[in-house]
Amino acid sequence: MPNMRSDRTPLFVAVFCLTVVCATKTERDSCAFTADGEATSSLGVWQTCSETTAKTVRPPIPNLTTPIPDLYNATRFIRTSISREEASPIPSCCNALHGATSRSLQQSDSAGCPIGSLLEGNSQTGHWGYWYDLLEPAMVVVNDSVIDVEMPTFESGSAWSEMGAGDPGLEDIYYWDQSGPRIPFKGPTGDTGGHYMTGPIYVCGAEPGDVIEVQILDLVPRPNPQGESFGITTAYAIGWWNRVGYSTPDFLPTRNAAVVYKAINDPETGRAAYWEPQYMYDSSSYLINKTTTGCVPKSEAMPRTTAAGAAMYNNPDYTFGGVHVPCINNTQNWTGSGYGGFVYDAPEEIRDYSVKGKYRIPMNMHIGNMGLAPAVGAAVTTAPPFRTGGNLDNKRIGIGATMYYPVEVVGGLLSMGDCHGSQSDGETAATGIETSLNGQFRIVLHKADALPKKLQLIDYPMLENANEIILHGFAYKDFLREIPNPQVNVHKYGPEGGVDLIRAMSTIYNETRAFLIHNYDITEDVAINIMSLGVDFQITQVVDANVGIHSVIPKWIFNSSAWEKQPYYQDVVKAGTSRTSYP
Repeated sequence: MPNMRSDRTPLFVAVFCLTVVCATKTERDSCAFTADGEATSSLGVWQTCSETTAKTVRPPIPNLTTPIPDLYNATRFIRTSISREEASPIPSCCNALHGATSRSLQQSDSAGCPIGSLLEGNSQTGHWGYWYDLLEPAMVVVNDSVIDVEMPTFESGSAWSEMGAGDPGLEDIYYWDQSGPRIPFKGPTGDTGGHYMTGPIYVCGAEPGDVIEVQILDLVPRPNPQGESFGITTAYAIGWWNRVGYSTPDFLPTRNAAVVYKAINDPETGRAAYWEPQYMYDSSSYLINKTTTGCVPKSEAMPRTTAAGAAMYNNPDYTFGGVHVPCINNTQNWTGSGYGGFVYDAPEEIRDYSVKGKYRIPMNMHIGNMGLAPAVGAAVTTAPPFRTGGNLDNKRIGIGATMYYPVEVVGGLLSMGDCHGSQSDGETAATGIETSLNGQFRIVLHKADALPKKLQLIDYPMLENANEIILHGFAYKDFLREIPNPQVNVHKYGPEGGVDLIRAMSTIYNETRAFLIHNYDITEDVAINIMSLGVDFQITQVVDANVGIHSVIPKWIFNSSAWEKQPYYQDVVKAGTSRTSYP
């Protein structure tokens, strides 16, 4: 119990006001609702409203047509079409699919509509480092479809012999000859890197205001041609270690320690059980000597867009990730650049095998980056999370979990990638065990006019498993529309920056309070009490620019029918899943 002052003013008022505006009674009374039902307050971050209104107000859908200033570098990402009219044959394909299961671009029928239920991961079925709401779908599904999706990791090139060599999909994704890479457009302006995302998947009938439900039925590690599965964790400079420094002075500040892991199966079930470290190497020292490649084109059309979304990147000065990489004699040397898509194996002389057998990491397969395209009409980085999903990096998005995403564009445009074999809350090194996974999913569409009660207020990604409801909050719930120059400022500290855990806590606190009041018919005072006693607020990640905090609401608290059989709450779910054991 905290110490209380004699004037009964909470102690945090005396200390916390140095960094955030405090809520006084006058400020609380200033909360009001606009005509469209949006809560407003002079405080900006801290909001509270009457309980009666909070139970019934549906969060307004963001204005999806107003241009967003400074969303991207207009000299590099160039829209060659200004129309947003639907320009693909998808609606007719959805008509053809009525009563069927799903169809993918792996095959097509006589009408040109995609067919099949497996979405492979290759250069034609994914997008590297960006979201774009005007991409042609890689798969089309109807409501209640069950599909299989391959999710190759963008880190396969960091331990190529173990994680990519001989895999047809990865060989295709990473293909690079003297004429350039097979996937030259990487990142929102075509000149950086980021996550390889499988998709997008078009959900027939999905419209802005709807919610798409994604049930994760199964995940398995993707085996290499030798039948083994590997992953890698790298301590990149965005990790928390780089904010506080090393405690051992002999470690250079530029050191990027990478550890390669092998998945070990349970001999009885055959399922992956844990990760065993194989060797460690300093990726920064090796990457100083990147090999040269054929040149990336100075300009290139964005692949697989609709006619309405036709775009191209323009890079006349050959700058990649802020580093000038000139094309000389039709070759480029990528020393120190931020461009992605290279393959290499750490040479023996820099491998450290002392880590092998020293520890084990529990198997915790989950999807780090999954969601729907935001309706902004431009390519958007895959690094931060946002209103419709993205890079949540929540270790609980695993087998048995169900995700709910608010829809902003027709068809939803679901993509998934950045899979992890394990990760803890915080993801403090910068990455989890980055690995390729194959998954099975059920896709369910909830229409705006018939949303179940639990989905009526969500304008953020929500997770549900057997035991809990988990809400996600970020420094900026909708950073693309909330801050100027969003794709730059979201990586910064301070005002209008995304590295702000105080702001993220305010976001998730407000979301959780509104969710409890609306769904369980309780007063605001009771909700505040429950949140302090039965709801955990945990840091999701501190490395994805738009930092995240999630709240974990045990269903048991409100499930009176379970109290007799289970008189107290027992957290028995395996980390990263919704099951107590694997099948």
